Amino acid sequence: MSEVVRQEAAFFFASIATGIILVWSYDIFRIFRRAVPHHTLAVSIEDLLYWFAVSLIIFGMIFEKNDGALRGYAFVGILIGAWAQIFVESFFHKIWIKMLKKTEKKGKMSLGKRR
Repeated sequence: MSEVVRQEAAFFFASIATGIILVWSYDIFRIFRRAVPHHTLAVSIEDLLYWFAVSLIIFGMIFEKNDGALRGYAFVGILIGAWAQIFVESFFHKIWIKMLKKTEKKGKMSLGKRR
């Protein structure tokens, strides 16, 4: 593989990693919001700041890794990374819910047998 192709492939994988990190960081934001109730105005301001930070992160990644040249596959990579992260989280969330339901059923059955 030529050096140029390797650089472009590394850039594509960096954009996928960026998409994963952006979704993960927003999930942390959502968890914080559930733990600490927020007013609608505060949520709007936080979202505005988040998307401003996201734009700076994406710009920085494109500027640093690709010398500022816009490539369509960079945005596709970010979307693929974000989609993959959402898919993986929902998959494990479903498994977690099933495990909790099974544990809950076993707990109720064992309580019923003791009486």
